[in-house]
Amino acid sequence: MIEVTPGAEIVDALPALYIRKHKALVVADAHLGYEEEAARHGVFMPRFQLARFLNVLEQALDLVDADRVIIAGDLKHRFDGLGRLERREVTRAINFIKERVREVIVVRGNHDNYLPILKDRLGFEIVEHLILGEYVIIHGHKPLPSEARGKIVIMGHEHPSIAIRDSIGTVGKFPCFLRGILKDSKTRVVVLPAIGAYQTGSKVTLNPSTYLSPVLREEVVLEELEPIIVDEEIGVLELPRLADMLDFM
Repeated sequence: MIEVTPGAEIVDALPALYIRKHKALVVADAHLGYEEEAARHGVFMPRFQLARFLNVLEQALDLVDADRVIIAGDLKHRFDGLGRLERREVTRAINFIKERVREVIVVRGNHDNYLPILKDRLGFEIVEHLILGEYVIIHGHKPLPSEARGKIVIMGHEHPSIAIRDSIGTVGKFPCFLRGILKDSKTRVVVLPAIGAYQTGSKVTLNPSTYLSPVLREEVVLEELEPIIVDEEIGVLELPRLADMLDFM
C-alpha cells in the first residue's frame, strides 16, 4: 500500500484511505440512490451504485485492521428528500459496515440532507467535520474550518480524475487521489476519489475555476498537487506534480 501522507495509505488500488494510528478506513462520495434520482428526471440506468460501494468496502476491510469507517460526505445523493431507494441502500450500507467495525461516522456533505432521519435508528454518527489527532476530515464543499489549519486535511467532494494524453490524443481518464499543500505552507491536503460508480470525476487542471471545492479553488497550491491514479487495471500510479505534467494533460 502506498503512503499518500504520513500515517495514511491507499488501500490496494481502491478509492479508500487507511489511517493506521486511528484504525480508520476513509471513503467519500458514495451517492447512494443516484439511479433513483436520475430516473426521476427520465434517465434510466443500471442499479449498481450500492453493489460497487459494498464491494470496495469489503475488499478494503479484508486488507486492513479497521475499527471505524468514516464516510467523508455524500453518502446519499438526493438534495431535496430521502428517496425510497436511498433509504433502503443507506440502511443496507450502514448495517453492512457495522457488521465489520465498531463505529460508523458520516462527515456531512452537501448531498446528505435528510440523512439525520436515519441516524438514531441505524446507529451511526453525523458530524460537520472530524478531528483525529493531526488529521481533519471534511467533505470539502465549504471553506476550511479554522481547526484544520496546520493539520492534514482529508476531503472528498471534488471526485478528482486526471486525463492523460500523448501526441496522438487522450490515452485515458482515471480516478485519482490528490495530495498537496495549502498556500499557508503548513497545511497538507489529500483529496479522495469518489467511491460512487457513476461519479466519474472532475478533471484535474491548473485552472482554479474548474474546481468544485472552495478549498481547491482558493487555498491549494495547484501547481504542487500530485495525482495518484487508482485503477483496477493499471493499479496505483504516482504521477509528478501538475506543474511538471503540462505536456501530458
